[in-house]
Amino acid sequence: MGFLKNKNSIAAVAAAVLVIVSFLTAVKFLSNTVEEHYESVKTVCLDAGHGADDAGAISADGVRIEKNDNLRLTLKVRDLLEERGVKVVLTREDDSDITLKERCKLANKKRCDLFVSLHRNSAVSGSGFEAWIAKEPKGNEEEIAKKLVKALCDISELPDRGVKRGYRNSSGNNYYVNSNTNMPSILLEVGFVTNEADNKSFDENLGKNAEAIADIIYESLLKTEQA
Repeated sequence: MGFLKNKNSIAAVAAAVLVIVSFLTAVKFLSNTVEEHYESVKTVCLDAGHGADDAGAISADGVRIEKNDNLRLTLKVRDLLEERGVKVVLTREDDSDITLKERCKLANKKRCDLFVSLHRNSAVSGSGFEAWIAKEPKGNEEEIAKKLVKALCDISELPDRGVKRGYRNSSGNNYYVNSNTNMPSILLEVGFVTNEADNKSFDENLGKNAEAIADIIYESLLKTEQA
């Protein structure tokens, strides 16, 4: 009888261990998909466009590379938002290679309240600021985007190219980051890297631009929290 009792006890312990292991495995699996949301703090994902071998646009003289400007601006915006108590998730904070899919997956996993992708534009003769949102917005990104573009134009006095939906040269698609993030998403083009006047403005107004972007993001998150 003592042998059977010990055997039953061992079996019970083994079953309990199995249940605990199964539970921990399930928790680990789910944590790889969605992380705990910062309930007391609004969270924004800042995406410095391009990176590593994906240089983005390049100036006519080959000196200025978009990926570097994107990161410079993103890090300044990050610092300003964190000073205001906003939780900031960066898709990259150095010259890293990260796919569009990975950028969206990170923002979704962290359950961010807003996704802002910072870029520089390029064209033969283009100048000014514009923003892109999905054809069917997920929230108040159009309102936020309009404020961002206007604020940058007011600082630089460069052209306001407006807020556009979808994807450049295509009526059927969105930019990947606007389609594949679960939260309101904006792709902001901060001047043209192919325009000398835009580049001069970008350098001279880097701090002011970052402050304007941070202010508008903060105000929009605060407004959402109070709604």
